[in-house]
Amino acid sequence: MKMLDRRRFTVLDTDRNGDPTFRRLMGEAAWQRLAPAIRLRFGVKPTRDAPLVYAGRMADVRCSWAGWLLAQFCRLIGTPFAPFRGRDVPTEVRVYPEAAGEGLVWERRYRFPGRTATVYSVKRPDTRDGLLECVGGGFGMTLSVFERDSALHFLSRRYFWQLAGRRLTLPRLLTPGTTHVIHSDYGDGSFSFTMAVRHPWLGETFFQDGRFRAREGV
Repeated sequence: MKMLDRRRFTVLDTDRNGDPTFRRLMGEAAWQRLAPAIRLRFGVKPTRDAPLVYAGRMADVRCSWAGWLLAQFCRLIGTPFAPFRGRDVPTEVRVYPEAAGEGLVWERRYRFPGRTATVYSVKRPDTRDGLLECVGGGFGMTLSVFERDSALHFLSRRYFWQLAGRRLTLPRLLTPGTTHVIHSDYGDGSFSFTMAVRHPWLGETFFQDGRFRAREGV
């Protein structure tokens, strides 16, 4: 592992390959309050030939019985949730542009004992709702993006199903629950990823927490 390479992750203002998406969604004041390393990670635009790659370990990958059932069902539409539970799980994250469109694919590969699970989702800017996180089958959620305590937060507002160009809102009780993802920086080249999903009736359905660094040589 190595520290974040600032020669490659140039500040957005001076990098012609910069991605203004998150800066624009948050606003300048909130963007500047983020930890500098977070601005570097989220202010660049990877390519399919040169993805961003992070490696680390998920200290905890857990889900409730309802979450486990939902994760198994969702394997039919692209596996948006890790279908297994575990602790201290080696995990690799790859970020690259989707084949068509303006979105970024976030691919997480979990190496559970004796088996591997790969989870996909796509973050897409949207003129109406700001930012979408999309999975297979036309399902996705709209996200609020904000800063708190120098960390980057993603909070789901609503879930939807897109069919024939129409975006239909799903009832809250028929969703996994409110999703809250936090990206925090440790100041030593590493960062944390924390995801908690809470259903209004079922309580916590999913939780993950891990620590990562840019992969050496990337």
